[in-house]
Amino acid sequence: MPASPRDILRRIRGIKSTQQITKAMEMVSAVKLTRVRNQAENARGYVDAMGRMVRILCTTAGDSEHELFREREQNTILLIVLTSDRGLCGTFNTSVINAVEAFRQEHAGKNITFMCIGRKGAEALARTGASIEEALDTPWGTAISKEVERINYNALGAFEARRYDAVYLLYSRFENVLVYKPTVVQHLPVPRLSAEEAKSLAKWAVDFLLEPNFDALANALIPQYLETQLHYALVESLASEYAARMVAMRNANDNAEEVIGELNLSYNKARQATITRDLIDIIGGVEALNG
Repeated sequence: MPASPRDILRRIRGIKSTQQITKAMEMVSAVKLTRVRNQAENARGYVDAMGRMVRILCTTAGDSEHELFREREQNTILLIVLTSDRGLCGTFNTSVINAVEAFRQEHAGKNITFMCIGRKGAEALARTGASIEEALDTPWGTAISKEVERINYNALGAFEARRYDAVYLLYSRFENVLVYKPTVVQHLPVPRLSAEEAKSLAKWAVDFLLEPNFDALANALIPQYLETQLHYALVESLASEYAARMVAMRNANDNAEEVIGELNLSYNKARQATITRDLIDIIGGVEALNG
């Protein structure tokens, strides 16, 4: 039975009500994206330069002596996974979880433990029976620095105590509003210079003078770098989440407009059919009276 005009109007009102929510979510996500996007772009150059400096330190002096530089056979791994607390953000969380599965396959046979920042990642991994050391909500605002400091301190302590042979970060790297790529970064031990970086450095034949000594410099610089890297990964993940949610809500708004247009057309047809039937009934009644 075709829907009545009243039923169609009820559906239109329901969709418009939902559309108000999706429009509000799009606007909020756009504002938050602008904020964290600026933070990510401002931090990117600093993190890259600081990482290069630490890798130069690792490669050129005393790398075999410091525990945080020394490579081990990776039998036990801590993977810090960054997702969102909420859904309605397209494929953002799904792509991260798929990257987690790819990481597990790549390191098959290894003992992998997870630290989840973001409820969605923790829920997805819990369903697979994964070993989760800690699950926490995504920090925001002033809480970011405190949480990053605590997480990095715990990861450093676990690595130095040899509970883990390596620590990795897995997060969405923000490219632009439409592109965000799941990225795996080795957090510990600190990786050496890439072949390209080493080749570039060799051209300068730099002989570094370290004051007061290598260990003092490494102990001061490395924890600061690792904390900065984790903070940057979190900001990149937030930017990717807000971009994904903004685009998802924009698509929802566009789809709602399309459905409302179709329902308006159906409403007009149903209303016209109702009027036509009423007119036919009236004409039929008049003819019956006249006959």
